Amino acid sequence: MKLTRTQSLTHGNSVYWAAFSPDSGQLATASLDNTVKLWSVADGQHLGTLKGHGDGVTFVAFLSDQRLLSASLDRSLKLWKLETSTVESSFSGHQAYLSCAAVNRLGTRAVAGGFDKTVRVWDLASTASLAVLSGHEANVQTVAITGDGRRVISGGDDQTIRLWDVDARNQVKSLSGHSRTVEGLTYDPEDRRFASAGADGSLRIWSADGAPLTSFSTSSGQLRSVAWSPDGLWVATGGTDGVVRLWDI
Repeated sequence: MKLTRTQSLTHGNSVYWAAFSPDSGQLATASLDNTVKLWSVADGQHLGTLKGHGDGVTFVAFLSDQRLLSASLDRSLKLWKLETSTVESSFSGHQAYLSCAAVNRLGTRAVAGGFDKTVRVWDLASTASLAVLSGHEANVQTVAITGDGRRVISGGDDQTIRLWDVDARNQVKSLSGHSRTVEGLTYDPEDRRFASAGADGSLRIWSADGAPLTSFSTSSGQLRSVAWSPDGLWVATGGTDGVVRLWDI
């Protein structure tokens, strides 16, 4: 596989997250310069800037109906109308930095984790808070949510992964295995398994109910991010050694 850089797109500070639109025509980038920028994938043209957050933006995701969700260190999530570049709804509740977020595939629920050690879930249509989930003993660094939005997993500095039932608003299980911070979590496309990436350099695969299935280790650097391919065959990780690894699952 050969990767070729075709465009360089810039912000005024570090770029923390990026996401493609459902039709792959646009790219949204979230930055610590407090903005989200929209770009044309075809030619790299800057299409617009979304301003409204009071601190760095740490997450961005397109929904399927010309809306976009962003999360920020200012402790809020914002739902944007792309046609007008305006905020449709804001979601808040965290008492410290909001460090991570995710949205389910249906685009109906959002989850966020923070330095207040909590995980929070919202209904995007009604803006109602669905659950405030407590149990972590340190900062939450990563979250993931199933396609139907009924189950959530979270990981953080306490080196654990927590499984949550959103509708029941309780913790189902706490998992150990990583010896340092859990930095990344992702479900497979069918929500039957999930992967965790850790600062201990390990990638771990679990069943949806938390049974350990297999693990892989790197000899250099910490793993900071993880993604599962849409066909379910591959997991990609990124780490502090500057290497992106593809794992045949």
